[in-house]
Amino acid sequence: MTKEAKIEYPQNFDIKLVVAASYPQDDTKQAISRILSECKVVHNFVNVRASTKGNYLSYAYNIDIESKEQLDQTYQALTQVPGLKFAL
Repeated sequence: MTKEAKIEYPQNFDIKLVVAASYPQDDTKQAISRILSECKVVHNFVNVRASTKGNYLSYAYNIDIESKEQLDQTYQALTQVPGLKFAL
């Protein structure tokens, strides 16, 4: 039997969102920022990097999360980002 580590909130960490490169960067950054703001997540854009083949862009944000519920709500809301492949 394994024990799960209990996460204590609030937490500050970086998230990465991988989006198809066919979507304009400015529009994608605005969509991500809007969703994070709607979820009341304090956030700062860190950087954007292209994949090796240039098919995807990885957007990194530093975020402050107050609770597990807020974290779950935020990840669910981020599924609305056009072209999103996954969020880590």
